[in-house]
Amino acid sequence: MSPELSQLLSLQETDIEIKRIGEEIASLPARQEIIERQFAESAKEHLGLKKAYEDALAERSRLESELSAEQVKLEKFKADLMKARNEKEYSTAVREIDVAKKAITAFENELLKMMERVEKLATDFQVKSPELEAHRREVDRQLDEISNSVLASRRRLEELRLERARLHTTLGTSARAIYDRVSRLRGGVVLAEARDYSCLACRMKIRPQVYYDIRQGNTIITCESCGRVLFYRVVAEG
Repeated sequence: MSPELSQLLSLQETDIEIKRIGEEIASLPARQEIIERQFAESAKEHLGLKKAYEDALAERSRLESELSAEQVKLEKFKADLMKARNEKEYSTAVREIDVAKKAITAFENELLKMMERVEKLATDFQVKSPELEAHRREVDRQLDEISNSVLASRRRLEELRLERARLHTTLGTSARAIYDRVSRLRGGVVLAEARDYSCLACRMKIRPQVYYDIRQGNTIITCESCGRVLFYRVVAEG
């Protein structure tokens, strides 16, 4: 293979790598967004659990206040019973005591259930918190990894662009013109491998003499169909 054809191959490989790395860098913000969105979804359950726990605490506090108020009323009604001066006052105090006792029983039952709920939610929250913290650390690790990858890719991209400029500049005028023209027409894919008397890019047949010349690799030959520069890759046997 001639040095110029070899240089064209190197330029093509460099351009392909530049495109690949560029696309990879462009895809990284979307990957970061997906990771953050997935974490937000998992954190939503944790935040819901936290809110449920806080709501249960508030409800327990309310029930305790209501219970305390009823207990104060009961003591008052008991005092009223002791001070009753007639049948009416006595009956009223007995009735109020009965109502207060029923209310206290109801509040005690509700409070017991709420205390059990608070305890369960507190346990669940304590179990979930370390899991969420571990998940957050893993998310941060992945995000740092992506950021480091971006930095490394950008450095590599800059190196490749410098190498690309060197290869492109040192090409002969004719070869450079062919490369630039085909690159514009074929989406950056300038070279195509010739194998078994065919262009592997467009699958068109290659005349035997032309195929022989391509195998010799001494000159730049373009496909008569797609216009790409053809080259023959020697495959090592064994």
